[in-house]
Amino acid sequence: MPGSIYLLKAGPVSGEAGGPREFFFAWAERVRPQRGLLRAENIQAPICSWEDGIPRLHGARLPEREFSGYAYRMPAPSWFERDGQCPASLGGRRPGPALGRLLHTSPLGRLCRNPEVLLALAQDRLALELAPLLAVPDLLAGEDRLFRDWAVERPGAAAHAMSSCEEILRSQPELRPAARQIRTRLRLAALRRIDLAAVGREVFRPCPAFFGEPHLGYDLGRGLRLKAGIVRMANSWPSAETEAGSESWRGDPELILAAETRLFPLPPPGPGSDELFSGAADAWLALEPLRKFQACTALPVFPHSTVYPHGHVPRGFRIRISPGAVEGCGGTYLTLAAAGLSPYIAEPFDDLCRQRAGLLAEWSRDVAGLAAEKWGQVPAPCAISTDDTRSDKLSRAGFAWSA
Repeated sequence: MPGSIYLLKAGPVSGEAGGPREFFFAWAERVRPQRGLLRAENIQAPICSWEDGIPRLHGARLPEREFSGYAYRMPAPSWFERDGQCPASLGGRRPGPALGRLLHTSPLGRLCRNPEVLLALAQDRLALELAPLLAVPDLLAGEDRLFRDWAVERPGAAAHAMSSCEEILRSQPELRPAARQIRTRLRLAALRRIDLAAVGREVFRPCPAFFGEPHLGYDLGRGLRLKAGIVRMANSWPSAETEAGSESWRGDPELILAAETRLFPLPPPGPGSDELFSGAADAWLALEPLRKFQACTALPVFPHSTVYPHGHVPRGFRIRISPGAVEGCGGTYLTLAAAGLSPYIAEPFDDLCRQRAGLLAEWSRDVAGLAAEKWGQVPAPCAISTDDTRSDKLSRAGFAWSA
């Protein structure tokens, strides 16, 4: 498969506090068998940040390692840096002559116009546009409990954090309810972590979205190194010197904002930022079932070329393209696999797509556009490229989730 990398699923391991088993996941350029295990090289996790008014992904490098689990061949996304270089984005493409010719003169066009296949193409476009916020793990999990404990040990710092939250709500009155809740929890978490970086330490649990790494480290300036991960417990032992350092860091608005944006992507301040964040918060909350599915199942939430024989449907998935829909165009499920169009859809994503039926119906009116989004320019009349190097743009339509 040209331009492909691997989606890794390691595990499963027991979740936190007796919860469901979790798979650690990330992407890797190469996977090699080694001593009965798999060794992954150039492992990266997608990290979301705001650029030009929309959230985009970039890769964070993780340590190479051996693991036991699964490695799925997938098209390389635009954020993945292959050997230190990120592939050029092909976003905003329209169908070229070769693809247009195929759609009008070959069975590909008849296949794409089949209602089931057409809906699947629209669903795959939605999956691509939701990718940035889907990649944002819940690093605020457990923060309510941690804040209560912190307030007992550090009442002065906690009171300062609460006052800072009140200031945020006064300065951002247009935030919708879900966004207000996330925004205040984010401010409390950032100030708590900044304080603990000065006067104590935190213990993290493995993060599934970081391939089991407990945290990612970021140097934010002024000697502050933030550990972005899911905190399990924290301890403090302040001294006069560390207390002064904490107060200095917690009084720096730029440092606080930098810490917040490493825990959850925030749009830059300015006109319309409240509405952007409100939409992103609604979408992020709506994607929670998909994030859980990705962490708790061996298969990817968006399969690419996985096909099962004898009509088997993997657990947690539904059929979205029936065998008859492909057979009527002279193909089989292997035809779909070669085109990177999965006949299966994860149950939580299917439920989400039903909520967005109007948007998918609107996109389905442009068959050529959906085909170009899926396959891009076709280099030869008899070949379909599966190299996916499109930009990870989350369109304004993707923000239209209700809380």
